[in-house]
Amino acid sequence: MYRMVQYNYGIINECYSKRAFGLSEISRARKKKGCYLKPITKEAKTQRGRDRQKTLLDTAINVFLEHGYERASLEKIILSAGGSRSTIYSLYGSKRGLFLACLKHLVDEVYYAYEDFYDEKRGWEEELEVFGNIYLRSILSDKAIGTSRLIFSVTAREPEIGRWYYTEGARLSYLCFAKVLENKLPLDFNDLKEISLHYIEMLKSDLYHHRLCDPHFIPNDAMIENEVRLCSRITASYIRSLLNDCGSSRK
Repeated sequence: MYRMVQYNYGIINECYSKRAFGLSEISRARKKKGCYLKPITKEAKTQRGRDRQKTLLDTAINVFLEHGYERASLEKIILSAGGSRSTIYSLYGSKRGLFLACLKHLVDEVYYAYEDFYDEKRGWEEELEVFGNIYLRSILSDKAIGTSRLIFSVTAREPEIGRWYYTEGARLSYLCFAKVLENKLPLDFNDLKEISLHYIEMLKSDLYHHRLCDPHFIPNDAMIENEVRLCSRITASYIRSLLNDCGSSRK
């Protein structure tokens, strides 16, 4: 279900399930003004090489989270992950390129988690809850919260990193889930993009921001399920109103 696509912005994993994710839409979104940085990542040709890259990225993000972007030297990353400075420069071009690759790796993990549960036969109302649970739990993880805090602290000095993460993280998630809904709802794609945007941001509005601001706050399963259920019901109600409008206009 994942297709590897080469763009000027590097090799990206695209969540792709038959018609679920349209490559033309993704491509157009990435080529619009707003993709400020162009991380260069050379994809390993062997599984062993890919495993090594994953280990390097997992280790690097932990070093960035522990020491911060400025103090996380390549030496510290190499000491923890192995390899060499020349390997990092060959794969990612620079420390900033490595950091961007780490961010892309984290975004991809959310898509992979959702891909495992995607079912074309599932109704759109159930799909809202399935996606909502996976997405909210992913962004509430220790690593995701730590990364969000790190990005906010870095963007004051490196605004391009924040813009890149918004484009490759938030905006791409709106577009991808809109493509999922397109398979299940007879609505205009522009409406689906708006629905996707507001649904995802609604999911983040309480628990995510609370945890982001309060390190001691850890939401439990019941809190997450209630939040997803509420956001799904509000979104479903709006979708039904659009479907009714569509039905009325055809009469």
